[in-house]
Amino acid sequence: VGSALGLALGTVLGRGLVRLVTRTINDLYFVVSVQELPPDPWIWVRGGALGVLATLVAAAPALRAAVGQPPRMVVLRSGAEGTAGRWLVRGATLGAASVMVGVGVLLGSGPSVAASFAALFLIILGMALLTPLATAALGDALGPLLRRAGGLVGAMAARGIRSAMSRTAPAAAALVVAVSVTVGLGVMIQSFRGSLERWLDATLQADLYLSLPSTVRSRPVGTLPPQVLDRVRHHPAVAGVHAYRGVEVGSPEGPVRLLAVAPAGQVPRGVDLLQGEPGALERLAEEDAVLVSEPLAFRRGLAVGERVELLTDRGPRAFEIAGVFRDYASDRGTILMHRRVYNAYWNDAGVTSLALDLAGGEDPDVVARELQAAAAAEGVTVAIRPNRVLREGSLQVFDRTFQVTVVLRMLAFIVAFIGVVGALMALQLERTREVAVLRATGFTPAQIWGLVTAQTGLLGLICGLLALPVGLVLAVVMIRVVNRRSFGWTLTMEVGGDVLLQAVGLAVVAALLAGIVPARRMARTPPALALRNE
Repeated sequence: VGSALGLALGTVLGRGLVRLVTRTINDLYFVVSVQELPPDPWIWVRGGALGVLATLVAAAPALRAAVGQPPRMVVLRSGAEGTAGRWLVRGATLGAASVMVGVGVLLGSGPSVAASFAALFLIILGMALLTPLATAALGDALGPLLRRAGGLVGAMAARGIRSAMSRTAPAAAALVVAVSVTVGLGVMIQSFRGSLERWLDATLQADLYLSLPSTVRSRPVGTLPPQVLDRVRHHPAVAGVHAYRGVEVGSPEGPVRLLAVAPAGQVPRGVDLLQGEPGALERLAEEDAVLVSEPLAFRRGLAVGERVELLTDRGPRAFEIAGVFRDYASDRGTILMHRRVYNAYWNDAGVTSLALDLAGGEDPDVVARELQAAAAAEGVTVAIRPNRVLREGSLQVFDRTFQVTVVLRMLAFIVAFIGVVGALMALQLERTREVAVLRATGFTPAQIWGLVTAQTGLLGLICGLLALPVGLVLAVVMIRVVNRRSFGWTLTMEVGGDVLLQAVGLAVVAALLAGIVPARRMARTPPALALRNE
C-alpha cells in the first residue's frame, strides 16, 4: 500500500520538479519547453519493488525474534532493550569505520563526482550509526540538569531515552539525518549566495549593460549593428563605453568561450582575480596574454604561467595564462582576452555587448529608455539593464535555482517526522502498563503529559545538537568537494547563526509535535484499563 501511494505521489512530485528544473535551465543556459512527462513503466516497477523490498528488510529482525525466541521473551521489552544496548557500541564502531572509508574515498577519488556522492553517503550513514550512542551519552549528561529543573519527572524523562533505545535510536538517527541535511544545504546555499553577491559587486562596475535580446540563450549573443554603437557612443549621457565580444573558438580540447574586452581605458575592470601577479591585468593590454576562468582552469588543469592553445584565423596560437579569475556565470569556463590581441588573430570586428558608464547625476533608467528609443529609430531592438536590475535579477535566478532543494529538504524532514511519530507511538503502546502503574501510584494526567513532553523535547534537543556537527560536515563536503568537482567553483563558507538555531528549533518542534498524540493517549487512558492491557 505504501509503495502504491509512493508511486502516485512520486509521479506528481516528478511533474513539479520538472517544472523547477526546466526553469533553471531557461535561466542559466537556454530556453527549453517540456510539454509532457511520459511515464516510464520501469521506473514504477523499480520504485514499487524497492518499497516492498525495504519493508521486508525492515521487518526481518522482528520476524527473526518472533520465530526464534520463546513467546514470553518476545513480549518482554527487556530482551529487546538489552540487545539494543549491546548494539550501541557495535553500531558506533561501524559508523566510525563508515566515516573513515568515506573520507578515504574523498581523498583518493580524484575529480570524480560520482565518487564524491558515494563518499558523502558513507559519511552520512556513519553519522547515523554514531547517533544512538551519542544520544544515550547526551541523555545521561543532561540527566542531572533535568532532575534539578524538573524533579523526578525530569530525571525519568532523561532515563527513559536510554531505557527505550530500541525505539528511540532509529527515530533519533532519522531526525538527525533529516535536520543535518537542512543544516548542510542551508549553509551551502548561504555560502553560495554570499559568494555570488561579492562576485557581482566586484564584476558589475558599469551603470548600464546593453545587448541584443535573446529568446533561446541566457547570455548575450549576436552582433550589435554599427549604427547602434555609433548612437550609444555619441549619447551625451554616456561617459565611457566598454565593448565585449563573446564567441566560441576552437581548441585542441574542444570549443571554448572567448570573451574579448575593449575597455574604455587600457586595463579591463570588473575582474575578480584569484591567481596571478598584481600586474596581470596590465599584461593583457601589453602582451599576448589571457586570463582563464576558475572552472576552465580546474577542468583542464591549467595554471598561471602555462599556455593555452586556441585555433585562430591565423592558425593555432598558444597564449600565456597571466591569471585565473572568479566566474560564476558559466561552469564550462571562459577565456578573457584584450580586444587588441583578438583583433590581431581573428578577422572579426563585431561587438556582442556594451557596458556603459554614465556621466555624474544621470538617471540610469532615463538613459536606458533614451538609448532604446535611439536603437528603435534604427530598426533595432536592444535589451538594456541598469546595474541594480542586473544584480537583483541574478540573485532572483539564484533563488529560483535552489527552490528544488527546498522541496527535497521538506521531503527529508517529513520522512523523519513520520519516523519519529511511528517510533513514539510504538513506544507508547509498549509502555501502557508502565504508565498505568505511574497513574495508580499518584501521577496525574498533567504529570504524564509533562513526562512524555519532557522526554520527546529532550530527544528533539539532543537530535538538534547532534545534527549541527553532522550538517556542518555535510556542508564542508558539498562546498569544498562536490561543488568544486561539479562546477569548478570555489565558495567562501559562511555559517549563519540563524541556520543553526533554526535547525535545533526544528528538531525540538518536530519531536514535541510527534509526542502530542502519545502523550494525549497516555494521559487519557484509565489506569485500570491499561493494567488489564485491554
